[in-house]
Amino acid sequence: MDILVEILLEVYMELMLLIVPEKAASRRFVIFAKLFAVLMLVGIFALVIWGCVLIFDYGNMLGVLPISIAALISIFQIVAGIIFHVRQGE
Repeated sequence: MDILVEILLEVYMELMLLIVPEKAASRRFVIFAKLFAVLMLVGIFALVIWGCVLIFDYGNMLGVLPISIAALISIFQIVAGIIFHVRQGE
């Protein structure tokens, strides 16, 4: 089970870092993009944990809201990274 969680987290992190350009960008921009991706990942995990605490500890179904926001941010970042890589490859 631990291996599965590690693999899923690694794949998820790679998808989050798709927004980071491989070539044709300055070193400063690459560092900024990686920092942005990591901070977004931490923020997404915080939203998910907050939502789970609201749902399971307090029985408040409004906990679905932070989880939904985290999922939307995550999907947006992954789609933006895929579009960025497709355009960079052209």
